[in-house]
Amino acid sequence: MSDDPADRKRWSPATGLLPVLELDGIWIDDSSAILDMLDECFPEPRLLATDPKTARDQARLAEWSDSSFLFYWNRWREVRYPRPGDEKPADNSGLLGKLRDGVAAVFSSQGGALSRRELREAEVLNGIAARLSDLSSFLGARDFFYADAPSRADISVFGMLRTLHDGPMPGARELIEARPELSAYMSRMEARIEKNATHPPLELPRL
Repeated sequence: MSDDPADRKRWSPATGLLPVLELDGIWIDDSSAILDMLDECFPEPRLLATDPKTARDQARLAEWSDSSFLFYWNRWREVRYPRPGDEKPADNSGLLGKLRDGVAAVFSSQGGALSRRELREAEVLNGIAARLSDLSSFLGARDFFYADAPSRADISVFGMLRTLHDGPMPGARELIEARPELSAYMSRMEARIEKNATHPPLELPRL
C-alpha cells in the first residue's frame, strides 16, 4: 500500500484506487471485485457458503468490515492533517468523559492534557474501539465467522484487524490486544494462512 499518487496511478491506472490485482494481464481494483475473481478462478475452498442465507450474511459482514475500516481510516488521516493551534491543549473536560477508558490515554501529554490534534485522534479511536467490541461480541467463542473454516467475511475482517494491528495508527494495536477473542482469532487466521501458503511469505511494505 502506498500514499504516493504515482504508485497508485501505476498500479491502478483506471481508478487510482487500491487494492488492485493483476491476474493474467487483467487489472482488477476494489477488494470485493478481487475476491469475486478469486472465488471464480479458484472455487475450492469457496469464499462464500453454498447456503444462500449464510452467503448473504458472510458478504454483508465483509462489506461492513471494509466500509467501517475505510470510514475510520479516512477520518484518522483527515484529523491528522495540520490545523492552526493543533499543539495547544484542547478544552476537553466534557468530551474526555465520553471517551472509553484507556483510549485517550494513548495520546496523553505531560500532565494528562491532550492537544487538539490528539483529542481528534482519540475520538476516531473511540469509534474504532466500539466497532472492535461489536466484532468481539459477535465472534464470541467461535473460531471463525459463520462457518468452521474461514470465509470471505473472515478475509475482510482479518485484513482490517491486521492493518490496524501493524499499521501506523497509534493505539489501534492496544485496542485489539485488549480483546482476547480478537487476538486469538488473528492467531487462528495467521495459522491457516501459513498452513495453506504455496509460496514464501511476501515482504509487504509497512503502511
